Amino acid sequence: MKVLYIIDTLSGYGAEKSILQIAQNLNCATPVFIQLFEGNGIGNLHDKKSIKIYSLKLENDASNGLEKIINIVRLENPQIIHSTLFRADQFARKLKRLFPSIIFVGSFVSNSYNANRFKQLSFISKLKLRSTQFRDRISAVNVDYFISNSEAIKKSNVKALGIPSNKVTVIYRGRSFEEKKTSDRLISKTRRELNIAIDKTVFLNVARLSIGKGQLDLVKAFKKFSDNNSNVILLLIGEGVLLKELQNCIERLELKDKVFLLGYRNDVHLLLQLANYFVFPSYFEGLSGALIEAIMSKTPCIISDIPENMECFPKNAMLSFQPGNIQQMAMRMDKALNMDNWTSITTNAYNFAKKNFDIKIVSTQYDNFYNKIAANIS
Repeated sequence: MKVLYIIDTLSGYGAEKSILQIAQNLNCATPVFIQLFEGNGIGNLHDKKSIKIYSLKLENDASNGLEKIINIVRLENPQIIHSTLFRADQFARKLKRLFPSIIFVGSFVSNSYNANRFKQLSFISKLKLRSTQFRDRISAVNVDYFISNSEAIKKSNVKALGIPSNKVTVIYRGRSFEEKKTSDRLISKTRRELNIAIDKTVFLNVARLSIGKGQLDLVKAFKKFSDNNSNVILLLIGEGVLLKELQNCIERLELKDKVFLLGYRNDVHLLLQLANYFVFPSYFEGLSGALIEAIMSKTPCIISDIPENMECFPKNAMLSFQPGNIQQMAMRMDKALNMDNWTSITTNAYNFAKKNFDIKIVSTQYDNFYNKIAANIS
């Protein structure tokens, strides 16, 4: 059985990384990828498993994309087409009329239409998002099945898009739990490269730089927190449209010696071991792969209490705050410094994640799902 994945790009820490790792671990399905826009995630995929990838390198208007995709579909003749991310979804849904015998699967990877997201937007941006939601809802009828990466995302998208609940299967986002051995020497070397003194307590955030990820709130909260705690620093890992605004905020709050924007990094697992705490202030999410990786590394987590984040933990296995509550976030960071039972808390979170988010378990669930839907039309 061949599954053709269509995805906006293979770059990124979230849905992109997850679908790559799932593809690497499939046993019953042969994966082929179409990457619409240029990305830098392909090299890591080929290191582990030979998977055919068509990289279309479309321009932003993507005007010639559909014809290219149609040619690939005819060449590959897949039984299933599985799309991930909005642009890929829109392309895939246009194919249904041309290829009615192919099973089309969509992905719910983010709580895109929830109230927290709308609250952040200007009037014009709200209108644009409503337009996107309308297009999403109208074209969703061309999708045979959906995979949601959490129960919270399923509930939200079923309501927002008017999709029958029985068309949506929840399979959690996975990560590899194979231990990455990182020596103390390498961690020390990275500390020196980043000029982090040994006496500094490190807070870390890994996410795309955008309003919805809450980094502006985090920087403001860190200002309040660090005014009373001198030996702390904050590392922000990721790229995105918020970069310039974050730079200006850091400069305005006189935090240039405490908050550092490190861009995209390939050594997140190492930075998680270097960090003392992981802070995740999102307003809306998918089931965050970055958050799961923080849990895997047994790094104490301080998170916004949105359902998507809370679903990653058993009870009382993290510190949480209301999204956008800067004062509360600062207080949670301060509380984290003074807790002496983090070892048992992070072990509890790790055991929960191992049971629910191990990539081998998740990939088996994907194999079973593909086999089931293929058998329904056999």
